[in-house]
Amino acid sequence: MSYESGKLGVAEGIALVFILTISRIFLSTPVAILDDAAGLAWLETFLHGVSAFILFWALLTVFQRFPGDLFSVSQILVGSFGAWLISLYYMAIFFINYIMILRQFAENTLITALPLTEFNVVIAAYAGVAAIVVYAGVEAMTRATSILLPFGIFLLLLVMALLIPFYNVYNLAPWQGTGLGPVLWGSTAKAGVDFGIFVFVILAPAFHSLKTIRTASLWGMGLSLLLRSLSMLVYTLIFGVDVGREKVLPFFEMARLVYLNRYVQRIEALFIVLWVLTGTLNLAASLYVGLYILTRLFKLPSMRPLIFIVTIILAELAMLPTDVITVIEWDGKALLFFDIGIYVIPVILLVAATIKLRRKEGGGWDFDSPQ
Repeated sequence: MSYESGKLGVAEGIALVFILTISRIFLSTPVAILDDAAGLAWLETFLHGVSAFILFWALLTVFQRFPGDLFSVSQILVGSFGAWLISLYYMAIFFINYIMILRQFAENTLITALPLTEFNVVIAAYAGVAAIVVYAGVEAMTRATSILLPFGIFLLLLVMALLIPFYNVYNLAPWQGTGLGPVLWGSTAKAGVDFGIFVFVILAPAFHSLKTIRTASLWGMGLSLLLRSLSMLVYTLIFGVDVGREKVLPFFEMARLVYLNRYVQRIEALFIVLWVLTGTLNLAASLYVGLYILTRLFKLPSMRPLIFIVTIILAELAMLPTDVITVIEWDGKALLFFDIGIYVIPVILLVAATIKLRRKEGGGWDFDSPQ
């Protein structure tokens, strides 16, 4: 398999999947996971990422035999109508993610840093900056993200290290959480959080090769999973299950506890910059992928004329919910919808590829030979 036309390497791929999967660490998603699994919330966080990763790697075997992007490969395996449905679905989930992330980051910015600012101004600022990033192109977006990535990881680890004096291991009790059954079910149902890993098959021709995609997905998803699981563990160690369930912004609450000395305190203001950057880059990545699919479906020569009109439409939709509680409820339901893209569609493509190869070759798979 060869995607020689692509210009994105391993670093850009790591940055892309990392930014699409790590952002919810700053939102209320960890609280929902804590509510499911109690003391084993860290394990549930890790397992739902593993579920998405296994299905994604299984799907890569299809792309090994059928080079191309998601739309062209789906056309071969399930026909043009099926390819349209699959592409429309993935376009929808990236746009829905954009809407949910935009509204939540805007609300959180108002709560934590700019309480006197007009809501419309904050929404417009996030949406406008993300649109400008998309206008610069995927290479500029991913390379800028890859430059910021080490600093972001360092700051996240620094906060967790500075909170060591607050750790209470008994907050993890009972050690089995809510039980193995609820934890496994929760890890299955919340795999939609990691839908971003499928960006590799949507933008496959943009990468150098299948090896690039494998390496980038392994490191990007691995780093994101470890940081999210570690953050969930630290959050539980500090607040415990009962108090932890009452927080709206888990990571912000952790950063507020950091106290270095009487002259250096309230460092959470510095971390607001980090999660504003993370939210903006997540918005840009989601908008870019949704527009890429839209452009691909209608065979348009460029996505640039669509950027600002689609941004305005999505920003208007993000302002429809009446309050942040409604947004969080809708976001939880959206994650269940995202599960279709994690479990159902990869299995359909795998089955279709197996049937097609068996009919053509009269035998099994040969993963090393391109179609």
